[in-house]
Amino acid sequence: MKFFLLLFLLGSILFAQDRPKIALVLSGGGARGGAHVGVLKVLEKNRIPIDMIIGTSMGSFMGGLYAAGETPEELEKMLVTTDWNHYIKADFDREKIPMQRKKLDYTYQGKMGVGVNAENELVFPTGVLKREPLLLYFDQLTSNVKDIQNFDELSISFRAVATDIKNGDAVVLKSGSLAKAIYASSAIPGGLQPININGIDLIDGGVSDNIPIDVARKMGADIIIAVDVSENFSETLDVDSYLVVMGQLVDILMRKNANESLKLLSDKDILIVPQLKSYSGLDVEHYAAIVEAGYQEALKSEKKLQTLSVSKEAYAKYRAKHRMKHQAKELVIDAIEIENDTYLSDEIIKRHIRQKVGMPLNDTMLREDILALYHLTVFDSVSYKVVQKNGRNILHITTTPSWNNHGDLLFSIALDDDFNGHSSYSLKAGYMMYGINSLGAEWRTSLEIGKKQHYMTEFYQPIDYMQMFYLRPFLSYEKMTYVVPTDSLGNQELKSTGYGGGLAFGANLTSSFKTELNIAAYRDRSDVAVFDYSEKFNARQLNLIFLYDSLDNYNFPNSGALGEVNFKKDAKAWGSDYDYEQLYGKIQKPLTYKDNTFILNAKLGKTNIKSQTAGQVTVYDKFELGGMFNLSGYQRYKFAGNNVAFASAMYRYRIKNGGFFGSLGMPLYAGATLESGTTWNEGKHLHASDLKSSGSIFVAADTPLGAFYFTYGRANSRNDSFYLYLGEKF
Repeated sequence: MKFFLLLFLLGSILFAQDRPKIALVLSGGGARGGAHVGVLKVLEKNRIPIDMIIGTSMGSFMGGLYAAGETPEELEKMLVTTDWNHYIKADFDREKIPMQRKKLDYTYQGKMGVGVNAENELVFPTGVLKREPLLLYFDQLTSNVKDIQNFDELSISFRAVATDIKNGDAVVLKSGSLAKAIYASSAIPGGLQPININGIDLIDGGVSDNIPIDVARKMGADIIIAVDVSENFSETLDVDSYLVVMGQLVDILMRKNANESLKLLSDKDILIVPQLKSYSGLDVEHYAAIVEAGYQEALKSEKKLQTLSVSKEAYAKYRAKHRMKHQAKELVIDAIEIENDTYLSDEIIKRHIRQKVGMPLNDTMLREDILALYHLTVFDSVSYKVVQKNGRNILHITTTPSWNNHGDLLFSIALDDDFNGHSSYSLKAGYMMYGINSLGAEWRTSLEIGKKQHYMTEFYQPIDYMQMFYLRPFLSYEKMTYVVPTDSLGNQELKSTGYGGGLAFGANLTSSFKTELNIAAYRDRSDVAVFDYSEKFNARQLNLIFLYDSLDNYNFPNSGALGEVNFKKDAKAWGSDYDYEQLYGKIQKPLTYKDNTFILNAKLGKTNIKSQTAGQVTVYDKFELGGMFNLSGYQRYKFAGNNVAFASAMYRYRIKNGGFFGSLGMPLYAGATLESGTTWNEGKHLHASDLKSSGSIFVAADTPLGAFYFTYGRANSRNDSFYLYLGEKF
């Protein structure tokens, strides 16, 4: 037995000495890097043994996974079948963030604002695209080697090249988390957020060394097979957006250092440059074609590549040693430790982790929990690792504070014109202070001028470690001009001023559903100049609200749903001058297939006035119809009543996709609506003949300032309207 073992070892040594060390160097280039997979197919087809892989950016992604044991076929399947918009995105998954954060969309629908860090400094995000979703996906893809820290112990020795953002130097990553190394090497500057590894903030390696030939030489490579998928920068570029400027800057940096690296190749080395002029670094939907382009280009170099081929027997030995996929050992967790640098209590973090001590590590469940924690929007990063201490497996969870850990300054602008004499504007500013205590209390203050003058301040205090239950005391002041239909004088202006406050108790039952009970006291004043009318009233209100919101995008939803039921009561027995009950409900449901979206909307409201106040012109009990998507053919305020029934169906076609950058990429839409509804007062009953019908056509854009619409609505030959709308819908 020993004789055969010695013979095998001798054969292995002779095999290693009989051939040169071959390095595969894979460049960055975004989605164009899918061509690396096609090259790998040709290398395997021709039995070419690879001793080391050095990759930058997308090259580190493909090279790292191949070094971890993935086959070219598995890599291609992963590239083609993955929904990359799920992992590369400019914002949190809206359906996963807490209801308290979704509430901001109802007030600030654009993306204007700055953050406040723990030192109370104004700060901006370090990247347009979020880090954690993509990093956790890399962690999933490399989970089979999670117990390997030295990249020389992978199936094939591997190096990833990143860039130190502080000095621009190339950083060669050869140990640690393979997922983090791949992410660091791929973090496009200005796009993906940087990542800190060993105390160094790292970004895309393409900035410093996009084709790391020098690294391969230092590792002892005799022959280098280099694959260059770098994108040439355009000298006739139409510079029309931030994204274009950043993309051009990255292309210039990568192309120039790549050209310098290529000078290091010798005559015995092989350079493969796939023909990818038709594809950009963002063309993830064309991965199948890009892989094929890499395959075809590698075939053109097949004769030269075949000089590096080994026999079937030798290649079989190579594969037995270097292409066997490693499987990480199952670990039983003995303890969980939290390293938390944020204001939240450690207990809140522990409550979100379902992993049990004494049970095997469940990576899939843990990644779900990490992502759920990340969507609390408090953390810059949430990471985990298993640490060996005195023979025990310690699950170590580390959190770092988000860039806006202490607060946000938010702004929004809204413009609205129906070309029928009704135009409005709104300017809003708000300060959200986070981290007031370890349970995650927040203080929110907002100011609005324009159509409405509004000031509001509230204190949001969770009262348990899961942040399910909360108290919300609030104060507000509002001054607004309403348009009230009258029978004899048409629409008249009613100026209303009110101030007061209240206390709410609520429960966030899930990230998409909450219920709240609030009581409030207000002092109102109403003025109607044409009637020489001015009165003051006291209000004592009780509100019970059920709200469900799982929309993926508040302005232009593709999935999820929005539903609300609101019961409001004001009673003279409570010291109020009003006496009524009101029940209101609405629902919105989008259905999407590719670029086509259908949205169903409905609302129903019923008011039961217990007693009228003599001479009072009431506003609180009126529902309005008319205006954009609200019986679009009729002017705003055309119909008003104590009760309402309304339904609409919208078709929306996406002309341009904003891609990974969301509203920063300015998605464009066109569509149409069909609408029907009416309002009515006490003593009347709703009949089908009372329903008013209307429709509209529109073009729209999702912008950083909010939704933009240009709409034409028509009801009949006597009722049609145009609308121009930006920002918040009034």
